[in-house]
Amino acid sequence: MELARCRGLAAAIVLFVTGTAFAGETPTQTQRVQKALDAWLAERSPLEGVTGIAAYVSLGASGPNIEAFAGKTGRADDDPPVDQNTLFAMGSTSKSFAAAVILKLEAQGLLSIDDTVGKWLPQYPAWGSVSIRRLLDMTSGIPNYSETEFISRSWVEQPKRDLTAEELIAAAYPNGSNNLPVSEGYHYSNTNYILAGLIAAKATGKPYQELVRELVIQQHGLHSTFYSPGAYPPDVIARLAHGYFENTACAEYQPPDCKESWNKPMIGRDVREDSTSWAQAAGGAISNARDVTRWMRAVFEGRAVPPKQQAEWMSMVSTKTGEPIAQVSEEHPQGFALGLVQGMIPGGPAWFYQGMTLGYRTLYVWYEKDGILITVQTNSQPNDDANKLSEAVEAIHSAIKTE
Repeated sequence: MELARCRGLAAAIVLFVTGTAFAGETPTQTQRVQKALDAWLAERSPLEGVTGIAAYVSLGASGPNIEAFAGKTGRADDDPPVDQNTLFAMGSTSKSFAAAVILKLEAQGLLSIDDTVGKWLPQYPAWGSVSIRRLLDMTSGIPNYSETEFISRSWVEQPKRDLTAEELIAAAYPNGSNNLPVSEGYHYSNTNYILAGLIAAKATGKPYQELVRELVIQQHGLHSTFYSPGAYPPDVIARLAHGYFENTACAEYQPPDCKESWNKPMIGRDVREDSTSWAQAAGGAISNARDVTRWMRAVFEGRAVPPKQQAEWMSMVSTKTGEPIAQVSEEHPQGFALGLVQGMIPGGPAWFYQGMTLGYRTLYVWYEKDGILITVQTNSQPNDDANKLSEAVEAIHSAIKTE
């Protein structure tokens, strides 16, 4: 990374909301952002089981940037308010770390994204012809381990167990008695990113955890970002908001007429101290909204990898067909790049990603036309139809754009 080019963002002035406008005064941008955040939390807390939300708005060169918080870190009476020190699980927004590591290694000549699984991980011959590119853009056809009964039972019965990457892959690998559906075109599968993490480790002789620390966290000055393949240390957990699992939906590989989720015993559980080993390279990082915003702006502004790899990173397939597309459209309203998503939102196309893991959500939206990047984080995982975190971003964006 070119450190000199990120100092402007790293040193940007952050505004904290300390009150409201006096009578007769026009509310400032910061006060409007706070009002939007407070209103979202008041409306969604009883519906989504959240207790707090954090937001960071990066205005780029036009700054200053805005940081705002609402609510508490948990449901106990003595839980402190969400603040700049509070961490949340990134979920699948940390798939961008895996893509970055792979692309940086390609730039160093250590691998190619057109290399196959068979070249690097011959122990998985059923997937031997799948390229790294197809792992990262979700067109591999490989089943999703995190939707299996094995993983659900681990969550329910052994929440503090540290699973290995090999155990995660084994849950999806065909073995005669475990033949999960093979997909065509685009299919979201966390297994792809576990494999990518193992390939990166094999190509360098270093653990994936060390590669993330060296090539992402340290190079980009992400001082409140952490990655562990297993349980996090107490000092990180102490900063992590409590996270609540509220999702009653059946898993993908349960029968179509499923009446009760394998995960039902987890409903209402605080997962803060559970192992995140089940996510690893597919979504196991922890961060705050400021760092997520700093990182994603570096990605979209082309400051994370060389131009050749940047072009590869942004190359999309349609989530409808799995075929390459140059841009999203009414026909193809959403595209998946390498750990990045572009879609049609109010106002036109934008890059965004919502990482949702047990008990947490992190959502960023890059409004390229406006030069604005907004990240919000909160502390529950509800059903998809109850998840309205995008409305918080929309309200914040509207508050920023209001004259």
